[in-house]
Amino acid sequence: MSSKMPAIRVIAAAAMMMAAHAALAQDAVDQSGDGSTSSGGFFSDFDFSWGGFIRPELAITLGGENPNNQRGNPFNGVTVARQPGVPQPVDALGGLLPPFSVPAVGLGDNVTRPVTPANNFFNLHLLRLELEGAMKFTPSLKLVGRLRAVFDPGNYSEFDPQSVVNGATGGISGGDPALYGGDPNYFEYQVAGLKRPNPLEAAGPNYLVYFPALFLDYQEGPLNIRVGNQQIAWGQALFFRVLDVVNGLDLRRHLILDSAQEEFADERVPSLALRVNYQFTDEILADAFVQKFQPTIYGNPNTQYNVIPAQFTVHDQYGAVNDKLSYGIRFKGNFGQWGAQAIFVSRYNPDGVFRWTASGVNKNLPNNNPFGLTLNTLYSGIGGLPSTGDILAQTPFEASPGGVYSSQEWFTYASMVRLNGLTGLNAAINEFAPATSQLLASPVDNFADAARQLDTFFIAGGDGLRGHIAREYFREYNIGGGVSYVVEGEPGSLLDQLIINLESTYTPDRRFTNPSLSRDYIKTGNLVSALVMEKYQRFSNSIPATYMVFQYMHRTKDDIFGRSLKGYGGSVNNVSTGASGGSDYVVFAFQQPFPQAIWRIDFAGLYDVNGGLLLQPGIRWKPTGSVTADINYTYINGKVHGNPNDNAISTLGFADEITFRVGYQF
Repeated sequence: MSSKMPAIRVIAAAAMMMAAHAALAQDAVDQSGDGSTSSGGFFSDFDFSWGGFIRPELAITLGGENPNNQRGNPFNGVTVARQPGVPQPVDALGGLLPPFSVPAVGLGDNVTRPVTPANNFFNLHLLRLELEGAMKFTPSLKLVGRLRAVFDPGNYSEFDPQSVVNGATGGISGGDPALYGGDPNYFEYQVAGLKRPNPLEAAGPNYLVYFPALFLDYQEGPLNIRVGNQQIAWGQALFFRVLDVVNGLDLRRHLILDSAQEEFADERVPSLALRVNYQFTDEILADAFVQKFQPTIYGNPNTQYNVIPAQFTVHDQYGAVNDKLSYGIRFKGNFGQWGAQAIFVSRYNPDGVFRWTASGVNKNLPNNNPFGLTLNTLYSGIGGLPSTGDILAQTPFEASPGGVYSSQEWFTYASMVRLNGLTGLNAAINEFAPATSQLLASPVDNFADAARQLDTFFIAGGDGLRGHIAREYFREYNIGGGVSYVVEGEPGSLLDQLIINLESTYTPDRRFTNPSLSRDYIKTGNLVSALVMEKYQRFSNSIPATYMVFQYMHRTKDDIFGRSLKGYGGSVNNVSTGASGGSDYVVFAFQQPFPQAIWRIDFAGLYDVNGGLLLQPGIRWKPTGSVTADINYTYINGKVHGNPNDNAISTLGFADEITFRVGYQF
């Protein structure tokens, strides 16, 4: 309870602060009756306005549990046979055979992952408060601010790290204790060495308060300058981010599963920036920015929308680049029915890339199994010899519960997150030698030998092994452009006023996470293109026009989430084969308001041509000017056809849900 009370105080303080600003302004001046104020003398142009809303949000799960969390792991409570192998077998003539090519007869066992499965009714229940205000000081200068506060009480089927503590390996040792050592932390973004990775943000395990916008806005003729915390959104695509490359995404609250037609309005990570717009003519605009680099924020382990498996500890290296700048420029012009734009952006890719890293956890293998006992005998830590804990600390693994328990679990999760379980094993061995070779680990060249080696070391770990990965960031250059055309057809026809947009971005030498998690990242050029067609069409004189949009996206080297296609195609029984030909996605969406705008029907659908489907129908009810209620159903099917690990949508399969939002505006 103590961790939740500060959230209530912070939200209340934020509300009182904004209310106090309004009260002071209104005490000093006459009421204008329209929510704004002004005063005489030096501040004759001063004006203040503010408003906001409060909204509870609920998501009821219709799918399974999140497999990326400890209590959603499909191997919980399931007994799996483990078959170890001989590290360096010898044939009948005394010759050496390939490592782990021969089973260690009689040393196999059965393991049951010792975590109680979750049984959640809710995927989400949080309270959101937003306050927005503007202070105009002169006709040219104003201060714009938006404060967002969210509170999530938890009360899901949460994972308790103490539940897996045992006498052989103790508890989970590595990583930030705020993320891995206690109850789930829903909102704090933790980076070693940085007290506040996001400058204008206050967060705790159950609350988050920050400014999506807080900037000075100066407008003088064709010149507009904005200085402060802000978001920059370029491009026209819905669901897709083609030219929208400036800001990363904040995935802590509801992943990307809010109403699709809100176009990432809640997800873009704000950043301290200078933005300058100049309108050369009525047709030509230049838009340039320089901003402090802020990364994409993934959900913390064991939170409802976490996407990084909790068997792995992440070491975020943002502290090494938190003082770096991104910058870019866009030119945009409209020429009758035609439009064109071009961008150049130099940025640190906010998504980052991942690789194996040394765990730094000095914990010996347990003696409760023959492999651990043998290795502890070889490396006793006596007489100048290292201990197995000393050696393990130099590898990407720690002997702790809550990790991977079997080769079946290893290959299942490798394919789920689009990695290669075989090359991933070899990279962990080769890049951390000689420590790994001291433990008798050896690279292998086939699935069967890899499975036996993995089971050998999971048995040696007593309760399996936890993996450690680092997240790094690199500069890249995005070169993009687009053209648009407004069709003029028969008035009232489907073609009349149809807007056609084509957008493309090319990134030379973009770095991707290697499916092996090697420090040798994939470095290749990547082209992302989208065709967007949108229009308003009136089908009846009795109801307002329908807004419709159709889109097609092609990506040459990655999927819609930015993952290399080389990690596609794996399964529990096969390593990833990769996908060729790029990835392709189709979107259709519409929005249909009804008279007086009391009701509105929304629909958005995303189809991955390799077998994934996301559908999101919704209804909005606005009975008064201050009350709005939304219901959205998010249907996700990553198994329409083929291997689910050949499409991007299956990653979100756990988030099949119904979302309710009821907001009060003031």
